[in-house]
Amino acid sequence: MSYAHLFRLLNFGLLVLACSTSTLAADRPNILFIAVDDLRPELGCYGNKAITPNIDRLAADGMRFDRAYCNQAVCGASRISLMTGLYPETTGLRSYHVKDWRKKLSGVTTLNQHLRRHGYLTIGLGKVYHERVGHAAVDGDNWDRWFDLAHETHWVASDNIRTHYRNDKEHRKTGKGPKRGPVTESVDVADNAYIDGQRADLAAELINQLGGRSTTEAADEATNPSERKSAASSTKNASIGPKMLAKNKPFFLAVGFTKPHLPFNAPKKYWDLYQRESFSMPPNAGIPTGYPIGAAKLDPGEIKAYGDIPADEAPTQWNSELNQRLLHGYHACVSYTDSHIGRLLDALDENGLAENTVVILWGDHGWKLGDHSSWCKHTNFEVDTRVPLIIRHPGMKRDGGTRTSSLVELIDLYPTLCDVANVPPPSHLQGRSILPILRNPSAEIRDSAYSSYPARVGEANTIGHSIRTKTHRYTQWWEKNDAKSVVALVATDLSADPGETTSLADDNPLLSKLATQLRSRVISARKPPKREAPADNHKTEVGEFSIPDVSPLNSMQLAKLRKLVKTDAEAAALAESIQKDAAALIGVTPRPIAVIQYEGLVNTDPNRIKTVEHLNQMTEIAVLMRHWQATGDRGTAETLRNLIFGWASTYKPTGNDVNENKFHPLLGAYLALRDSFDDDQRRHIDAWVRQIGELHEPVVANSEHVTNRYSKSVRLLAMAGLILQRDDWAKAANEGVKRFVRKSLYPDGSSRDLKHRDSLTYHGSSLKPPMELAMLAGEDGLALYSWSSQKGGSLKKSVKFLVPYAMGEKTHAEWVNTKVDLDRRRAAAGIEKYRAGRLFDPEDALGVMEYGSYFDPDLLHVVRHLTQDDAKRFPTWRTLINAAAHTDTKQ
Repeated sequence: MSYAHLFRLLNFGLLVLACSTSTLAADRPNILFIAVDDLRPELGCYGNKAITPNIDRLAADGMRFDRAYCNQAVCGASRISLMTGLYPETTGLRSYHVKDWRKKLSGVTTLNQHLRRHGYLTIGLGKVYHERVGHAAVDGDNWDRWFDLAHETHWVASDNIRTHYRNDKEHRKTGKGPKRGPVTESVDVADNAYIDGQRADLAAELINQLGGRSTTEAADEATNPSERKSAASSTKNASIGPKMLAKNKPFFLAVGFTKPHLPFNAPKKYWDLYQRESFSMPPNAGIPTGYPIGAAKLDPGEIKAYGDIPADEAPTQWNSELNQRLLHGYHACVSYTDSHIGRLLDALDENGLAENTVVILWGDHGWKLGDHSSWCKHTNFEVDTRVPLIIRHPGMKRDGGTRTSSLVELIDLYPTLCDVANVPPPSHLQGRSILPILRNPSAEIRDSAYSSYPARVGEANTIGHSIRTKTHRYTQWWEKNDAKSVVALVATDLSADPGETTSLADDNPLLSKLATQLRSRVISARKPPKREAPADNHKTEVGEFSIPDVSPLNSMQLAKLRKLVKTDAEAAALAESIQKDAAALIGVTPRPIAVIQYEGLVNTDPNRIKTVEHLNQMTEIAVLMRHWQATGDRGTAETLRNLIFGWASTYKPTGNDVNENKFHPLLGAYLALRDSFDDDQRRHIDAWVRQIGELHEPVVANSEHVTNRYSKSVRLLAMAGLILQRDDWAKAANEGVKRFVRKSLYPDGSSRDLKHRDSLTYHGSSLKPPMELAMLAGEDGLALYSWSSQKGGSLKKSVKFLVPYAMGEKTHAEWVNTKVDLDRRRAAAGIEKYRAGRLFDPEDALGVMEYGSYFDPDLLHVVRHLTQDDAKRFPTWRTLINAAAHTDTKQ
């Protein structure tokens, strides 16, 4: 193997001990989290008619997401999905009010709860959750402060209030007629005559307090006496509290506005921004062929509850005056809400908070403004699932703002905010962080956006499952939510048909691909949330132990790893977990032994058990080494030096591949820290390493027993060569890998270990050492991974051979026909791992897939499957190391 590039780095001193301790978290910004109900991207900054100067200026300093989608187009379900990080398909919560959701999801950590646990001052008000059903519905116990603002009706005109109460009383009595007041209202009143204006007053006052200004100062700066009085009234009880403010925590302030939700009520000045005659109905009045009528919601019950909507007419029968009034009202409400958002942005500026506050503006779902001849949400149509999303990050500003067409979902906001806040994400999250897109608008985290909605299709109760790709939307309706009972399906080409009125032909070859893609998304959304169990923590039996993988990194790779740990929340979470384990090991003393009694002994043998008690220190070294790689911590380095010297001064090398392979983390640690030892210690340890190399060199050159044991000798020789900068040993290891491929790996991807021991476990264990060596060799190693013998065997093929077993698509009964006596003796001793007929555990393939994903990124989906974590870029430490190791190689 050619390690010339790594030798050069060694010669220039680039594999060095870091001289300072790195912190695991950067400064955390404040977060202003603004939710708007029923807001589609009908905004000026999206090129649409609504007059929204404040949202436009937010977009001009931030990023506008052109393809952001909710996960269900209804208020309660959408918000619960976002705030819990779980799909409705997982929670089963799909209704407006998601009654008793907190009781049903009592063990789930919400966004506000998680940020609070990690040191944020969390404050909420307004329609963040679907707040109409009590304290528990807003997760009230899991905020530092939650502010309730009571309001009796949506109307302020006395005639309209009387009409509303009259209709409501009659409907409750008879079950007939409208149950609400008029669908629109335009009255010349102050902004805070309506509840959203009062919320804006309160939110602005809270920002003033967070910035150190008083309620009196805020009221004094109101624009006229009546607004000063109203502002003072609506904020008189708005105190965060001096004790909370004194803690000087970063804040998470969540503010929810109701408009433009029905009824379309707003102060007259916002209606006056528009000429009613300028509004016209959208051109996409139809629905695609095959779209179920019930799923299209052509008879929108929500809007028909208002007193001035013809209950006995379909929307296609409504006159132009009503249609224009509704369009006018929606836009007036959007402009009204825009003014509130402006108040909050101004408050940030005036209090000097804008430069350290991330602002996120999102709509909970879209809304049909006559599209598809309806006026509601409640479907999987593009217009109902697409939402506005704007994020302004002060550290990522671009002049004039920027836009991205990358696909994202609202469920992605929870992990994104964890990244933004530099806190580890909780284990259950099903979304993916948007942070890569914030850094690079061309980055992509998804190939589709997924949403779902229940619908009555004929006589069937169904769930409509829908994906939006870059160009198409594809929806299937499943009776009883069973993939085997598809009662309808529709595909549309949104690149050619943005109004979504024409179905693709039934014989379109794209349908099959879209169907497969959809089912994969549903399966992923249904997958039970699970905390990643680190790959190293497999259950071990008596006489066995598990050593985490540790790969040497050069200084460039170490720098990249440490930067990721500082700037990426997923990387920081992994490092934090390791730090907790490492903290208990700092200062641990060596427990070396001179003789290892392990190989060839049954697990229950007392000598082996005693040996394992000592060799468990290799696991400690691996944990410490991972922590040092992530941080450069001096105390960790000092502990490692003591452990390395203690073992090298005691153990006498014998050339036993199985026994000495256990020293792999120790050798990796010495490679990294060698230059920090004093001269005498370095000479002593070098001599010990030289003994190991000299004992394994002839095995690599001459052994005919080329199995998993041989691959271990190859790795030991390569590590000795790297440490001592012996190019001859590096070349011998290179030839050893090829010899292993020639003699042990077969053209169909199977292996000598599989044939000889009837064990996929040993098939996998034989692949990891040569794969690591290929990884260390950089670009040369990429070729080695794919190198094929004359008979057609290769590392790549043998890794691919394991994939269907890792995915659970195939099973294998282990050890049934093993030819190795030790395997049978272990089974006879009751060691479950070696029981003949035991099915191969897919998790035993995880290490191979982790290494394989370095060479073939497509294998990362197997790693995510095995860890049950489709949301993370770095599902395991090994995958994070892979990312760092790619610093100077091609992916």
